[in-house]
Amino acid sequence: MDAVLFWDMTYGEVIAAIEGYQRRFKAKLQTQAMFTYKLGELIGIAVNDPKKYPQNTKEAFKQMGIFDEDKEPIKQDWQIMKERMNKYAYLHKKRGET
Repeated sequence: MDAVLFWDMTYGEVIAAIEGYQRRFKAKLQTQAMFTYKLGELIGIAVNDPKKYPQNTKEAFKQMGIFDEDKEPIKQDWQIMKERMNKYAYLHKKRGET
């Protein structure tokens, strides 16, 4: 926030900005704590049982839900999609659109 913007703010806006900063800072600390804990867990696995150590980052962080690329997209039944397209086409014809 620059000085000009700060001096143009009302008391309520200043309080809201400070509280927003505190929430963001707390969320950042929680994220750092989560990763620190996970790092400690991975170091413990590497020291005590190296055979169980994850082979890649996706495997290591799968419980955290960071890498969701592996999820397959939800597939819809082709009949439902055909019905929706027919309804869409019908409504456009009814309105006189091409």
